[in-house]
Amino acid sequence: MVKIWILLIVYIGAYANVFETNCSKCHTQYEYKLFMSKYTLKYSSKNKIKQAIFDFLKAPTSHQSIMPYEFIKHSGFKNKTILDDKNLHKAIDIYYDKYNLKNFIR
Repeated sequence: MVKIWILLIVYIGAYANVFETNCSKCHTQYEYKLFMSKYTLKYSSKNKIKQAIFDFLKAPTSHQSIMPYEFIKHSGFKNKTILDDKNLHKAIDIYYDKYNLKNFIR
């Protein structure tokens, strides 16, 4: 039985990506779509969206937030990311590719 659990953990760890491992613990798919729509409305281009997400996750402040004050008051801010820049960029790339609004317009 222990071997099965170890194999399962190794299998999940080997195939999980940095986005799923670090972001999906706290956020829902609804939030991902909501965040992406807000970022797209405010920044519009791929590079600007990714840079804004990166900057916010490195040092979250209400000034940088795309969410309204009521949402921040209700949910608060997560602590700044513990990911290094390389893994944070990977997570943002995965997030953008998966939740980009162009994927939902067809």
